[in-house]
Amino acid sequence: MEEHKIKEQLLKELIAAQKKLEERLEIQEQGIKNFEALVANDNLFVKIIDFFPYPIAVFSPEGAIETVNNSLLVEIGVSHEDFIAYNHNVFSDIGTAEAGILEAIKRALGGETVSLFDLYDPLRSLGYAYGGMKQQDTSRGYDAVFFPIKNGGEKTLHAVLVLFNQKILD
Repeated sequence: MEEHKIKEQLLKELIAAQKKLEERLEIQEQGIKNFEALVANDNLFVKIIDFFPYPIAVFSPEGAIETVNNSLLVEIGVSHEDFIAYNHNVFSDIGTAEAGILEAIKRALGGETVSLFDLYDPLRSLGYAYGGMKQQDTSRGYDAVFFPIKNGGEKTLHAVLVLFNQKILD
């Protein structure tokens, strides 16, 4: 009888975890749709991205970081001027591969949407590349979504990374 209760409790916990994962994915999918809709209006798009409260990075097909928003700069403790002065390419940065971020960027550039969960210190490699990263709160996890920005056809023009602080999603 005790074994049956344990199995039942495990099943309840698995169902609750699955539901939370589905909710996270739904939030991310809606964010992607909204983001893609903004791309059509360049001026408004740039303003919204810059003031968006979640860290965002946009990558070229070659892996160069083309732009980041203010939230990302604050997270890594780098000024806009320092960011512009350094031309960073994630494909030449071994640190991003440790967190699976490099593979996710490549998949997004291939046209796929990729979600990573429970990342701790995901901005480390960007901060080290810019030489002045502030100490990260490694107790705070992030969820990340990587998605392609395509032209009118199927060609992927950019990959976008959006980080969500898990405390906000809970």
